[in-house]
Amino acid sequence: MIDKIRGEIRNIGKKPAKIVFSVTILIFMLILTVFAWDGIPKRLVICLGLSVLSGLLLLLPRLPNRISIPLLALYLYFVPMKTFQRMELPMQDMSRIVDGAAQLTIAFIICAYLLVFLFTQSSAAALGAGSGFFLALFLMEYYIWKFRGDFLMPSDLGAVGTAMSVMKNYNYGLSPEAMYSVIYFLFFIVFGSRIRIKMHKWVHVGVSAAAVLLIGGWYYTVMDMEKPLGKEFVVNYWNIGDTRNLNGACMSYIFLLKDSKVDVPREYSEKAIQAIANAAEADYESFPDIGQKPDIIMIMNEAWSDLRMLGELETTEEYMPFVDSLDENILKGKLYVSILGGLTANTEFEALTGNSLSLLSPGVIPYQNQVRHDMPSLARVLENQGYATMAMHPNGEGTWGRKHVYAHFGFDEFVHQGIWEVPYEYVKGFISDSCNYKEIIHRYENRNRDVPFFLFDVTIQNHGGYYGEVPIEIGVTSVGGRPAEEVGYLYDVETYLNLIKISDDAFKDLMSYFRQEKNPVIICMFGDHQPLLGDNFYEAVFAGKEMSEQEQNLQKYVVPYVIWSNYDVDWEAYGDMSANYLPAALMECAGLQLPPFYQYLIQLHEEFPVLTQRGCLDQDGNLVEIADIWETKPIYQYRMLQYNQLYAKEYQKAIFEEAGTAIQ
Repeated sequence: MIDKIRGEIRNIGKKPAKIVFSVTILIFMLILTVFAWDGIPKRLVICLGLSVLSGLLLLLPRLPNRISIPLLALYLYFVPMKTFQRMELPMQDMSRIVDGAAQLTIAFIICAYLLVFLFTQSSAAALGAGSGFFLALFLMEYYIWKFRGDFLMPSDLGAVGTAMSVMKNYNYGLSPEAMYSVIYFLFFIVFGSRIRIKMHKWVHVGVSAAAVLLIGGWYYTVMDMEKPLGKEFVVNYWNIGDTRNLNGACMSYIFLLKDSKVDVPREYSEKAIQAIANAAEADYESFPDIGQKPDIIMIMNEAWSDLRMLGELETTEEYMPFVDSLDENILKGKLYVSILGGLTANTEFEALTGNSLSLLSPGVIPYQNQVRHDMPSLARVLENQGYATMAMHPNGEGTWGRKHVYAHFGFDEFVHQGIWEVPYEYVKGFISDSCNYKEIIHRYENRNRDVPFFLFDVTIQNHGGYYGEVPIEIGVTSVGGRPAEEVGYLYDVETYLNLIKISDDAFKDLMSYFRQEKNPVIICMFGDHQPLLGDNFYEAVFAGKEMSEQEQNLQKYVVPYVIWSNYDVDWEAYGDMSANYLPAALMECAGLQLPPFYQYLIQLHEEFPVLTQRGCLDQDGNLVEIADIWETKPIYQYRMLQYNQLYAKEYQKAIFEEAGTAIQ
């Protein structure tokens, strides 16, 4: 056997393709080593060693079982643990990983190898392709952490198309630590692909049966047992990114998937929700009717926020001077949302339906998980009161599945980038707010003037990332009382603030147009989320504040909202609210009749003005967890109402869409 191997080694020179491939991999990994080395000699030696070993392994002939089997044992002993570490270390130091998380993750990695084996019946494919899967998973996790500040969630797999549509605007460079992980994964792929164990038929059957049992045992332990390994694993919904630091990325994903199961409220029935609707109608005090139904324009402005909400921020000039100056016929306040830096569609879902993400698992995106059928929305409510309805977004119709979602929401028309009618104008590669608002004006001027008009618009100008292509005319002078030069890198903050100033100017032009409009018009604008900025900025802006970690975190989920009219009004301020209350508040401001569900929301707002996945506020401003109020009467009733809309075969239209209709 040894002589045979020696002979095959001597014949390597007769296989130029094999040599070329081996050398190509070696050179590629050496190039990656240049980017992975951060001055630590040990790391340089490891990277060089892994690169050379990979090249040599690719040149070796097929190894006999007496060598491959010990290598398999070595692989399974060393690689799963190292895979777990190399997936985590570029994003955290692993000091807070809870007891049991490592064992479950290592078992998950081995189960992944076994699953590939079941389909391929090849040890080399199982180990090589399995490690390739974890390389891809690591890169996905890393970029989600880099761009959004959290980790891969079950719903993200359905958002690939949306991510692809904006990916050109991000910086995809890897840190040295991340590049170090990539080199390890490439070595694992090469090493695993060389472990080819020859097995007889019945050995294949036995290994396959054992694989099924092990995978099933892991699934039962994690998904069906309340305390896997006898331990309680926690998902911090108020700080979902911190969950990875406790459980690791893989198990955090699994635990969210486990929690995403929908439980029917115990006392749920159509009769029960009818009783809730009747009580809401009886207790509701309606707003005065203005005598004419106003046209309504609702704008969800991408990443529109006021960083002063976080703490002290001094700039060379004002970045929201127009919005700050508005003081007539207007309501302003803080809008609490459940997302940061991305997942725009989640705030959009709340603002158009009145439903709350706080009652759903953080692992879901309703546009992809729940909105798969016709369901209630602000568009349907207004349509029942004679409105023509239009949705608009300056990107492709497929982003977040909006083409189908807006149809399920009952919009008459969806205007997207493909059917834009005004000339395109761009800011950092996206259609600008100014261009967006010109399209709004164009569509408004060409509307059906015989019926009132509702337009819901989503902007895109301020989408991340925040570097380059934007002139820096407004600079940061201090953050949290510290001079900007002491805080460190703030180019992303300054880029963002200059974008907000461009948005402010565009909004001023839009308002100038509608101030001259004779028909009554209401404009509501709000942000979908704050931008994700550098840690140094957050450390500086929160410095010295007597706030808990959860209170500080919640401040990252606050954006502004404004509701303005071009006619005299005497509105009562709503104060701070979460996005799920917006449609009911907007209907009240318009002097329209509310369906029972919106009447319920107005009353619920008085008890719990803020309901988000990141935290809730009661009527006294106390910060509470949604779990702490889950079984209280108002939240329990809300859960039943929301369940009917999202999961019932036929939702109760009279409750959610029709105004002035008492339920019998």
